[in-house]
Amino acid sequence: MNVTRRQWPRRLEIAFLSFLALLIAYCDRVNLSVAAPRIMQEYHWDTAQMGWALSGFFVGYVLLMVPTGILADRYGPRRVFAWSMAWWSVFTALTPIPRSLAGLSTIRVLMGTGESGTFPAINSILVSWFPRQEYSRVAGFCWSGGYAGPIIGFPLASAILAWLGWRAVFFAFACLGLIWLPFWLWRAADNPESARGIRASELAYIQASRPELRRAAAVPWKRLLGLPALWAVFTLHFSSNWFAYVMLSWLPTYLLVERRFSLGSMAIGTALPYVSALVGTNLFGFFIDRFTEGRDRSRVRKMFLLPYLLAAGSLLLLPGASSAAATVLLLCAAMGLLTAATPIYASNTLDLAPRYAGTVVGMQNSVANLAGVLAPVVIGYVVKVSGWNTAFWLTAAINGLGALAFWVFGKAERLVD
Repeated sequence: MNVTRRQWPRRLEIAFLSFLALLIAYCDRVNLSVAAPRIMQEYHWDTAQMGWALSGFFVGYVLLMVPTGILADRYGPRRVFAWSMAWWSVFTALTPIPRSLAGLSTIRVLMGTGESGTFPAINSILVSWFPRQEYSRVAGFCWSGGYAGPIIGFPLASAILAWLGWRAVFFAFACLGLIWLPFWLWRAADNPESARGIRASELAYIQASRPELRRAAAVPWKRLLGLPALWAVFTLHFSSNWFAYVMLSWLPTYLLVERRFSLGSMAIGTALPYVSALVGTNLFGFFIDRFTEGRDRSRVRKMFLLPYLLAAGSLLLLPGASSAAATVLLLCAAMGLLTAATPIYASNTLDLAPRYAGTVVGMQNSVANLAGVLAPVVIGYVVKVSGWNTAFWLTAAINGLGALAFWVFGKAERLVD
């Protein structure tokens, strides 16, 4: 009797490798957050000074986001992503070498320039490899690697810090990207048409409902920048990033200093909310695609802003938490609900301008990651002057603004050919 072996779809390999790349990228971001209390103690820095070091990464990250998006669209995302991973892994290893605030901030800026290729390369490759009806779930899955990273990064960095000291954290984490790199070069291709070993049936399935794509030429900047729908998704993504980067940058310090968690409890307390976020992103992505079948894509996405707004409410309850368990429970609720927006802004550029998916997501991330430049510094000063309650109120207000912008102007349809 002949048994036909079911072959793993090649497009899922692309998604999984992209997920792993973002997992590594976010591990390499949280290491400084975990080390921050020890660095502040050793160098006698306050929260405002540490905020500058934490925000340095995002300066470089924003600066090259659009150029890497253009390169990914024009020359292919495979090579762009490979160079990005190699570059930021090297500067992760170099992070503990400087002993001044200016030196550490400079290294983090250079590391950020490397990571600027992540999201443009991912969206540029997804738009070629996946049919339109899978956009929300696959983009949500790939981008949820950013939530998986802290699940591993926070406890792993805490364990290395306790065992070998804070400098060893950066040396160890730099190895993760160098392990991923050969697998990407071996299995990734810019599009399914050029991939080795893809089945004809899978290629036909992808091509049947994928937007018609030609290699991007001149970018229609005026037309893109004049779209209110594009600015709506930029604003939503900025508001979500503000929330996420407040957590990413300051959660270990908040739990250790304000809530008096032990180092072990802090590692668990910082990781569990990201478990909630990882699950939430993929559930919301699945349900968004499922509810979209036969319905208006834009309306369905706006419906999922409600749980996103509830995330801000959970954050506002945090100062009143009476125990460590209640604190972690509210953080889990806030991070899980926050991810209702992730599949929306992760897939929206694929809908609006699929031919320029890498370029547009580069623009989107440049705007959205201004939150990474501003939030660590602003929250550092706000906490120093007014305390954590004010910091949480500010974050909730920014979330509300992002939801409002997408509700009024957001669309999920092709607006640029």
